[in-house]
Amino acid sequence: MNFKAILRLIPWIIVLVLLAFLWLRRLGNYTTPERRQIESTLVLQEIEKLGKLELVKYNYKEVVEMENVAKRYLDLGYFYIPGGQDQKAILIAQGEAVACIDLQKIKKEDIELRQDTLIVNLPQPEICYYKVNLENSKFYDLKTSSDHKKAGAFVDEVYAKAEAQVKEAALQSGILADAKIMSGNVLKPFLENITGVTVILNFSEKPEAIRFELD
Repeated sequence: MNFKAILRLIPWIIVLVLLAFLWLRRLGNYTTPERRQIESTLVLQEIEKLGKLELVKYNYKEVVEMENVAKRYLDLGYFYIPGGQDQKAILIAQGEAVACIDLQKIKKEDIELRQDTLIVNLPQPEICYYKVNLENSKFYDLKTSSDHKKAGAFVDEVYAKAEAQVKEAALQSGILADAKIMSGNVLKPFLENITGVTVILNFSEKPEAIRFELD
């Protein structure tokens, strides 16, 4: 092959190289979304393993007072005929409330991978549970009916009121806002560790207003 023939082939070689480059680039564009989809799925699986992620715990000590006045017959103020026994309780209660994020509510569309950044839309924090610690709570004063059924129902009502006050106090103290802050301290480094990219956490769905009515 002479020198002139080689010169004629050079343009065709250049064209073939360019076509090969464009084909590989196009193939890379087709395969990138699939790779990202796999990464998103793996991230979702890791998140779901955490379930309800407990973030903040508030402890409370409170005084709960309750009184049930029995029916009165011929009540003249200074004189009456009782229709039952009055019940009264003063409970010194210790309780706790825990806020968490239910990560099982996260779906694939809540996870977006943009090159070197992972964006995750989290559900709003919620109170996982609230309770009164029966072992560390005691009645300062307790007067109940001689009817064991009524007495038991009254005591249960006192504990229920104490638990409701624990939940209300936690919400008013900003436990859900603290949970958002803690999610960044706990969940963000966890996700960055398993993905190797920067993680941005957002919160979707505005929480519904919560109202309490205590007797």
